[in-house]
Amino acid sequence: MVDRNAIALEWNIVNKPNIAGYYIQRSTDAKKYVTVQTIKNKYIAHWTDTNLKPNTIYYYKISTFTKNGTPSFAVFKQAKTLDTISAMPYVVNANLKVKGMVKIVFRPHPNERVEGYYIERFNDESGKWERIANLKPRLRAEYIDTGLTDGKIYRYRVIAYTFDGLLSHPSKVVVTQTLQKPQMIVDLKASTSLPKKIKLTWKPVKDAVKYKIYASSMNFKASFTPIATTQNTVFVDNINKDGYTKYYEVSSVNKFGIESLKSPFVMGSTLPIPTKPVVSIEKNNKSVTFILRSPDKRAVKYLIRKYDGKKIINIHNVHDTYTDTNVKPKMSYTYEIYAIDKNGLISKPSEIKVSF
Repeated sequence: MVDRNAIALEWNIVNKPNIAGYYIQRSTDAKKYVTVQTIKNKYIAHWTDTNLKPNTIYYYKISTFTKNGTPSFAVFKQAKTLDTISAMPYVVNANLKVKGMVKIVFRPHPNERVEGYYIERFNDESGKWERIANLKPRLRAEYIDTGLTDGKIYRYRVIAYTFDGLLSHPSKVVVTQTLQKPQMIVDLKASTSLPKKIKLTWKPVKDAVKYKIYASSMNFKASFTPIATTQNTVFVDNINKDGYTKYYEVSSVNKFGIESLKSPFVMGSTLPIPTKPVVSIEKNNKSVTFILRSPDKRAVKYLIRKYDGKKIINIHNVHDTYTDTNVKPKMSYTYEIYAIDKNGLISKPSEIKVSF
């Protein structure tokens, strides 16, 4: 008598005084036999071989043995286990439109011996199927796989198993792909000529609902952190520092919350302070004239700070020349001269000492 994972043997009792029991041997190739059971009661006439493979031929030798263990000639029998339960009749991808998620649905297996299902996913790196879920009971008929990589192809199959541990044939393979990442940002630009801020601009991405801005004070990948999101293709980073350099990456995000690859980083900087002025002087006993020049041509005016050893006098809104007549003989004066640009940024001072 055969089942999918068991074969039962029955025989007529050998009721003779010198018989003590029965030896049962098994083989899978009809050549090499091993003893799988010793029955020490001659009145037993039934034995079941379990944990066998479905759809497999097994060969048996059955013999009696005497009280001193001497076996008789064996009777030979062969039997084939039944095929395993059928594969899942219906397994499909539910085509969820959700980031990093795949839903597999199927009909419950019609065989009431089924206890549950193994969900397997193919691992492209190892080239093997991996068991990722165990679903119970038989009527449970869906599985959602989460945390998946965007835009990647995945393969799934379902295997039913019975209460006694039999596995069905694998279902057909379901091939699906997670939602694609949106297009990467292109033509990202960062300003270098604005005072105390950096302006970013980029081309719009189709189907993007927002953009994420990442920034770093260093130009290596691990240092970038998110600083803002925007629905526009312009972003202004208020730095409030002069001549400050910063690096940026921008990504697009679609309605499913899927983020694109980050753009190649760009460098931006705030406007540095003007270069300190170049100063030449013309002096006589009663006055000194300052002739001022801006090396970077950014100065629109100058500030002169005059110190006579006791107090500081600020002289505002000076242009290219300035003559100071408020001087006294035998006195020394220190002048600090600053360039000021159209944004109000002030240079470091050029220092001039004049004695009369």
